[in-house]
Amino acid sequence: MKKNLPKIIFISLVVVIIGFVFYALTRPDDSSSSAKTKSNRPKVAADVAKLSDGNFQGPSDAKVVVAEFGDYQCPACGKYHPLLKNDILPNYDGKIKFVFLNFPLPVHKNAQAAAQAAEAAALQGKFWQMHDILYERQADWENQGNPNSKFEGYAKEIGLDLDKYKQDFASQKVIDIINNQAALGDAFNVPGTPAFFVNGKAVDSSKGDSGLRQAIDSALSQ
Repeated sequence: MKKNLPKIIFISLVVVIIGFVFYALTRPDDSSSSAKTKSNRPKVAADVAKLSDGNFQGPSDAKVVVAEFGDYQCPACGKYHPLLKNDILPNYDGKIKFVFLNFPLPVHKNAQAAAQAAEAAALQGKFWQMHDILYERQADWENQGNPNSKFEGYAKEIGLDLDKYKQDFASQKVIDIINNQAALGDAFNVPGTPAFFVNGKAVDSSKGDSGLRQAIDSALSQ
């Protein structure tokens, strides 16, 4: 047994080393992915006026601007979506301008493609239709190896010109729109999604939707 001990220790060390190398090569590297994603974004200033530059609902000149930085694959965003669509936005109809800004997180592998689908639809005037489908059917595409066929199906469903959609989806114009909005989120130190700003002020996310309502009510009363 003692004679075989060095051999056993050596074999054990080899197994551990191989296992570590395999883990290092195959594990997802969120930090490097995040760095790579951010490297594609321009550096922009934290300009409050730019929080209005996105697809929006409501009066363009509303007194109160509510901006959401969102990620279509984010579970929390998906849960927030029906609350915004069916409760908060109708409650403030005509009183606020609601702006959606893309902030796809690197940890969500299909978030960037989903953002491109939404912005491609926007170029045909159907952003909100695609926006809603992406959130409401999040479970159908979030784990797809390649979700593009799903997104193309949604494009057909909402009546888009599919050839134009495909061209716009892959265009630098759409990619630049997303990168510029995400860069703005970086400038405002957005920690995650969803992140809301009311008239340029970050909303305390720890209060849930009540924090957003309070921020809107306060801005409207001023």
